[in-house]
Amino acid sequence: MTTIAGLAVARGYAAGPVFVYRGDGEIPIPEYSVAPGGENGELLRFRRALGDVKRDIGNLISALKVRGGDADVRVFECHAMLAEDPTMIEECERYIAGDRVNAELAVRRTARNARAKFERMNDEYFRERVRDLDDVERRLLKALTGFSNEAAFALKTPSIVVADDLTPSETVRLPRELVLGFAMNGGSTTSHVALLARALGIPAVSGLGDITARVKPGETILLDGTNGAVTLNPDADAEREFACLIARQRKLVADASANIPAGTLKNGEPGVLIYANYHPGIPMTAIREFGARGIGLYRSEYLWIGGDREPTEEEQFEAYREAAKFTAGLPGAATVTIRMLDIGGDKLLRGISTTEANPFLGNRSVRFLLSHRDVLRTQLRAVLRASAYGRIYMMYPMVSCVEELRECAVELAEARRSLDAEGIPYDAGMKVGIMIEVPSAALNAEVFAKYVDFFSIGTNDLVQYTMAADRGNDAVAHLYQPLNPAVVKLVRMSVDAAKRNGIKVGICGESAADPIVGVYWAALGVDMLSMSANSIPIVAGLLSRLTRADLDEYLKVPESMDERASADEILQACHMWMAAKIPDFDSIVI
Repeated sequence: MTTIAGLAVARGYAAGPVFVYRGDGEIPIPEYSVAPGGENGELLRFRRALGDVKRDIGNLISALKVRGGDADVRVFECHAMLAEDPTMIEECERYIAGDRVNAELAVRRTARNARAKFERMNDEYFRERVRDLDDVERRLLKALTGFSNEAAFALKTPSIVVADDLTPSETVRLPRELVLGFAMNGGSTTSHVALLARALGIPAVSGLGDITARVKPGETILLDGTNGAVTLNPDADAEREFACLIARQRKLVADASANIPAGTLKNGEPGVLIYANYHPGIPMTAIREFGARGIGLYRSEYLWIGGDREPTEEEQFEAYREAAKFTAGLPGAATVTIRMLDIGGDKLLRGISTTEANPFLGNRSVRFLLSHRDVLRTQLRAVLRASAYGRIYMMYPMVSCVEELRECAVELAEARRSLDAEGIPYDAGMKVGIMIEVPSAALNAEVFAKYVDFFSIGTNDLVQYTMAADRGNDAVAHLYQPLNPAVVKLVRMSVDAAKRNGIKVGICGESAADPIVGVYWAALGVDMLSMSANSIPIVAGLLSRLTRADLDEYLKVPESMDERASADEILQACHMWMAAKIPDFDSIVI
């Protein structure tokens, strides 16, 4: 029995037979110079192939819309935009007409250049978009060469898909009802496979190195998407243990779908409202399935990411309206909180991108919006228009000083006036908040609370900026400490300021989904936790087994420790308290 460590990209457990997919491999192409005067014929070949590819992608998008695959539709809409990208088309045609090379070679050179640009970007999401580029390149080369090596999936029984990596086209062809999990040689937390797995509740582990070479089709493996590990040749004891984990996982999901609202404490005591984080392109069904009270963080930047242009006001309006209508259909007074465009100077946006030496401390988030007022005004109008169709809240990301908030208020007032002048309805009482993500915002929370209706604490960035440690950098990953005393003090300051001023406060960072940390935030007195929908069952299940008195006791655990205690020691003490209070705690969360 051997266990391989990887990257946990989608929580959950799976045991089953291996299905190995090795991909099509690189398409062989001819490389030759075109005789003088033959350029027009080669350009015609290229344009015909491009037309075929556009039609194929369009047909696929239409089929997916009928099937209800919203996440996949977004991916292939990105492919359609890549296939229509004027810069790439011009570059291909320049190679053909200027360098007089054949169309296949022109496509490969253009794709190679674009791939290098993507891979040099600091943002992991954009580096992962190389897979989308690969997909479009393959389609074009197949259309030009007539190459056909379609390794159709032959899944006949539920299996764990093992692969080097999967392109979006390969992923979408999978019969999802037969996929128990994904185990990948490469990939990352932002790959298409990871996004799809999390959206559908399918456990996944990536970064396994050479797992495709270490397994045989049909043999049983154990996949731990919670801790990022795969076990080969499991013995009987390991299989029995995994069967228990899978059964518990299913029970948690069933419990989350019960009538007890997520976040309710033991004996029906009111607790904390639990919402779901959401980004466009992922199906919303899990939000209802796992009992979320609504969408606590709508990541609007995903309407920009994946495309090469700014979405229009109408496109944004339709996306926000869809979310508003969905949450209006949830039980209770469900809401959707739309985070305004949270994008940094390192992210490529055609026509409005900038190059900065340190984008994470640069013109990002609300700073970007205030330096690009047309983008801000368009989004404000779209959000306001959608507020007529459901309970929408709106918040500004990474506000660091009150001047930024005042400027945003001016733009919001102007957006309202413009809609009034056009007779377009909107919710005049729409709640407006800010994200507490930098220390200055937490330190000035008392002032900010007088300007807004709510706070949403983004612990991902708050920890990063408090500890001066890039959470995506493996070398300093040990400094990503939500329970570090400095971070806890800033969160507490924000919560206390919100309470004194009568406004709501929530946590929407990844720490909300951590069984130890998320429960601690609930004990601290936040009104809301927002997390990936698939994480709700565990946190909600734990809270349902605790009373308010228990939470008050839990809150004292870090406070009772020596002031010299490290964040790891605090986390361990909290872990011990939870394990003592809930005897099967470790079997639930590990």
